[in-house]
Amino acid sequence: MLGPGEIFTLFFVTLGPLKVLGPFAAQTRELAPSTLRGIALRVFVLSLVALLARRSPESRMNHHLRTPRLRNRLPALAALLAASLCAGCAGAPERQARKQEDLFAERRAQDAARGEGAKRLVAQMLARAEAKARTPRATIDLLIISGGGDWGAFGAGVLKGWGRVAGEMARPQFDAVTGVSTGALIAPFAFLGDDASIERIVQLYRNPTLDIATSRGLLFFLPNNPSFYLLPGLERELRTALDRGMLERIAAQEASGRLLLVNTTNIDLGDLHPWDLVAEAKASLAAGDPQRVHRILLASAGIPAIFPAQQIGPHLFVDGAITGNILYGARVDQEQGVAAQWRAKYGRAPAPRVRYWVIFNNQFRFPPQVTQARWPEIMSRATIMATQNATVSAMRHLEANAELTRLKYGMDVELRVMAVPESWVPPAAGTFQKEVMNALADLGEKMGADPASWSNGVPD
Repeated sequence: MLGPGEIFTLFFVTLGPLKVLGPFAAQTRELAPSTLRGIALRVFVLSLVALLARRSPESRMNHHLRTPRLRNRLPALAALLAASLCAGCAGAPERQARKQEDLFAERRAQDAARGEGAKRLVAQMLARAEAKARTPRATIDLLIISGGGDWGAFGAGVLKGWGRVAGEMARPQFDAVTGVSTGALIAPFAFLGDDASIERIVQLYRNPTLDIATSRGLLFFLPNNPSFYLLPGLERELRTALDRGMLERIAAQEASGRLLLVNTTNIDLGDLHPWDLVAEAKASLAAGDPQRVHRILLASAGIPAIFPAQQIGPHLFVDGAITGNILYGARVDQEQGVAAQWRAKYGRAPAPRVRYWVIFNNQFRFPPQVTQARWPEIMSRATIMATQNATVSAMRHLEANAELTRLKYGMDVELRVMAVPESWVPPAAGTFQKEVMNALADLGEKMGADPASWSNGVPD
C-alpha cells in the first residue's frame, strides 16, 4: 500500500502529463469520429500493455524496485489514459463573436417577422373557419402536444387508441397541430392523421434503439463538449420515419390552410422560435435539404447540455420547452385573433365550434417520493417539476383565454386535456427504457380509446 508521502509525490508527478489535455483536444477537434475512435483504441491497447507489464514476473522478482518503477511509469500511463479519455471529447469549433448591437437588431427583426408570421397564420385559420362554416355542426380542432422526453410514448399511444373512437369524440382531422420537444417529434404524424402515419410514431417510441442516446465518453462533462450525449439512434430513426414521402405529404397541405407548428428556443437571441413545418417542408424539399426539417425537430427536443444543440442558419437552437412546453398562440393579441376578426367581418353570425385537445406527456403532480440528498437526484426531479409546473400554468392561461373568448365574442370554445394519471408509477428506473415506454404507450392507447379519459379543462 502506498503511504501518504508516496501519494503526495504521485499527485504532483501526474500533473505534467495532464497538461496535454488541452493541446490534445485542440489537435483532434477537426478529426472525423472514426479517426478519433481509432486513436482511442490504440491508446487503450498501449495502456493495457503497460499495465500488464506492471504485473510481469520480473517486476514481481524485483519487489524492492516496485515503488520506483511505479513512479517512473505513472507519468506515461497518465498521459496515455488522459489521451484515451479525451479522444472522443474534442469540442465544437469556436463560433465567431458578434457585436451586441447587431444581435439586438437581429432580435428586433425576428420579433417583427414573428408578428407578421402570426398575422399570416391567423388569416389562414380564419379562411379555414369560413370554409368549414358552410357545413352544419362544423368544428375547428386544434391539437396541442406537450414535451415530456421519453414519456412521449404516452401521447403516441393516445393518438392510436383515439383512432378506435366513433361519434362526436372521434379523432378528427386537425385544423392545426402544435408540438414541443417530444411533442414536436409526434406532431407531423398526428398532422397527417392516418392510422399508418400514427403507427410509425408509435413504433418509434415502442422500440427505442440501444444507441438512441450515447454518452460522449468518461469525460462527457468537459466544458468544451457540445453536449453530454449524442443521438445517433434518434437521428437515424427520425430520418427513416419522417422520410421524403412523408415530407411531401406535409408540404402538400399548404393549400388546405391547415397548420403544423413546433416550438424551439433560440439560445443566441434568448427567445422562443416557432416554425411553420408545412412551409419548412416545402422549402427544404425545393432546396434539396430534407434534413433541415429533421434538424428543427431535433432542436425542439434538444434538452440543453444533455443533447446537442442544432445550428440552423446563423443561430443555435435548443429545446422548445425552455420557452414554452406547449404552443397555443399565447403571444397573439386577442384583438387580432381569429375570434375578433370573425366578429368584425360577420357580426353575430355563428362560427364553427372551436375544440382544443391537449395531450400532456406528463403528470399534473408526480407521486411523492423520498429524494436522496445527492445533486443528480435533486436536479433531475427539480428540473422536471419546473417544466411540469410551467406547463400547467400555460394550460391555465389557455383555459382563461378560452373562457374570455366565450364571454367576449360569444364563441363556443371547448378545452379538453389528457395526461398521465398521478397514480401511475414507471415500472423501471431510468430514461428511454423500453419497458417504461411500452407501459406508457399501452396506457395511452387504453386512455385514448376511452372518451371519458378527457378532462374538461385543467384539473385543480
